[in-house]
Formats: sequence, structure tokens, C-alpha cells
Amino acid sequence: MSSRASSTLVLLATVLLVTANLRPAITVVGPLIERIGSDTGLSPLSLGVLGAVPIVAFGLVAPFVHVMGRRFGLERTILISLLVLAGGTLLRSVPGGEAIPQAVTLYTGTAILSAGIGVGNVLVPAVVKRDFPEQVPLMTGVYTAALVGTAALFSGAAVPLADALGWELAFAVPAIFALLAAAGWSLRKQPASDAPKTSAPRLSGGGLPTTLWRQALAWQVTLYFGLQSTLFYTLLTWFPAIQTSHGINEASAGLWLGLFQAAGVVASLIVGQVMQRTPDQRGISAVVIAFMLVALLGIITAPELMPLWALCAGTSTGCSLLLALTFISLRAGSPRQVGKLSGMAQGVGYLLAAAGPVFAGALYQSVESWTPVLWCAMVVALAQGVLGHLAGRDVQVE
Repeated sequence: MSSRASSTLVLLATVLLVTANLRPAITVVGPLIERIGSDTGLSPLSLGVLGAVPIVAFGLVAPFVHVMGRRFGLERTILISLLVLAGGTLLRSVPGGEAIPQAVTLYTGTAILSAGIGVGNVLVPAVVKRDFPEQVPLMTGVYTAALVGTAALFSGAAVPLADALGWELAFAVPAIFALLAAAGWSLRKQPASDAPKTSAPRLSGGGLPTTLWRQALAWQVTLYFGLQSTLFYTLLTWFPAIQTSHGINEASAGLWLGLFQAAGVVASLIVGQVMQRTPDQRGISAVVIAFMLVALLGIITAPELMPLWALCAGTSTGCSLLLALTFISLRAGSPRQVGKLSGMAQGVGYLLAAAGPVFAGALYQSVESWTPVLWCAMVVALAQGVLGHLAGRDVQVE
């Protein structure tokens, strides 16, 4: 193997190490959420807030990440974020006592670990743009598959781990992998920057300087990111509870949640290769939304086919995330612009998405049925389809 190929593999492997830690600490919660509520006395609305904490943290951290990356460097900033992730994960697993209620460590630890993840969310697309400028869609597909795959693994393993260790210790397991990733990332050598080569036309905006916040395309990418995140995190938080309301046991619900996420692995790898050859992503976006609409309608009308709907919904959310991340990388023209657009899209998008789990929990608490929640999710999916048609055009921000 040539030294250049070896170097490329090392760069890719270290990126995958980081992305493998961007979801497990969060996805381990969904299958155990009713057990957490039973043990802590938290209401469905409070549990919805717990599901929203990571999304709010992502949104609050994202606008400042590109400044940190520019000041400290991408490698050092990501290393620190992995250590913060590990620390927050361990804090979240600490049982409460008389002095400190368990809800305090649960919510505080979740907020801290989510802030660490939020840094990686923003900077990984910039690393991919810098290290693989000619293969952005393909490499985005590969690291999205790693992200979704590890998320699925921990969703499926959450209930067995909690049965064996207790849910608090099950919550601590992702910290081990974050520390291993930090050790691997610390050995990474920063490559020389490559000038990106793009052929997409830039949107005209007159002779005056413009910012991302004034450009329609940047807002289309941002809102697309927000709506796909709303659907994903709402299902991630409540899909097991939706299943148990139809008589499915907790362990099976956790497995179907794992299938929901695992479906995105294969979908991301396939669609990433297709997108590498397709500068316009509008057709792909339409197909992705169709899968989600079919899944939501299926859950409402034929819940006995839940594994099939989990597969359809997971295919859609996995590809939607891939599209959202690819839009950020392709609609911007340089690694620095990617960092800025990523900060905008994830800052606004995640704050928008934070309302999803909370609204779903509150609506269910008021009507004691998941059907209205699923109809609302269909409306969100249709809006995401419109924005995907706009953001999928082969153009770039200024």
C-alpha cells in the first residue's frame, strides 16, 4: 500500500472514530425511557424535556464552534470535545442521593455530554471538506453510516445492558468508547489544507457583501436540517413508547428502535455513492420523504407490521441526515464556509428540533394517544420535502 493511500486510511479511520461517538450516549436513552420514568417519577412531559436537552445543547453550542475551531485548530477542539463527552456521560450515570436528586445528575450530565457531541457535529463536516475535497458526498455517506450504525448498536443493546447492569451503569458504557476515540484522535497528524475544487455556480447577490444569515439558500439548508432533526429525535425519544402502546414488549421495542437506526447505515452507504455522481439532490430528497410518509401512515394504520415501518422510517432518517450534512458541505465553497454554514444550520436547526420530543410528550399526555403525534410528524415530513427540493439545487452560497 502506498504511503498516500495509507495516510488517507488513517485520516478516514480517525474521522470514523469520532463520528462513532456522536450518537450512542443519546440513543441509549430511548429504549429505557419508560423505565427511567418509573424509577425517577418523571412525567411524560419531563421525559420529553430530557429527550430535548441534547438538541438544545447542540443548538446553543453550534454557532460558536467554528470560532473555537479557528482559534484552537480542528484537531485540538475535537479532542477536547471527546473528553467533555466522556465526562458528561459518567456524570449522567451517577445515582442520585438525598443531597443531589438523580434528576439533577441526569439532566446536567446529559447537557454536558451533548455539548461535547455538538462540537463534533459541526466540525466533522469541515474536516471531511478539508481532507477529502473531491469525495465529499461519498465520505459523508461513510461517516454517516458509522454514526447511524453505532447509534443502532447502542439502541439495540440498551435493554440487555440495563437488565445486566442497571440503567445507570448502562448509561456509562458510551464513556469508554469516547475515551478510546480521544486516545486515537490524539495521535492524528493534521494534514495540509487542500484548496476545494467545485464547479457549482454561486448564487448572485448583487455587488454588496452578504452574510449567510441573509441568503435564502443558507436558510433552506438550515430549515431542512432542523426538520429532519425534529423527526429523528422525536422518533428516537418516543418510538419505543409508541410501540409498547400497541402491546410490544420493551426488549422488542428496543430492537425495532435499533432496526430503525440500522436501516440508515446501508441507506447512507448506497445513497452516498449515488450522490457522489449527482450534483443535484432534489430527486433523492423526494424519495427519502416518501419513505417517511409511508412509515408514519403504516404505524397509524397497521402497527402489527412495526418492523417494516421501522425499516422505512430508519431509511428515511438516515438518508435525511446524510442529505443535510451533504447540503452543508456542497452548498458551501470552502472548509471555513462549511464551518460557518454548519454552525448556522445546526445552531438554528437543533433549537427548532428541540421542540419535537417536548411537544410530542405534552400532546400524548393531554390526549393519551400517539396518533395525533404521528399526524403532526407527517406535516413536518411534508415541509421537509419542500425544503429538500429547494436546498438540493446545484448552487452555492456566496
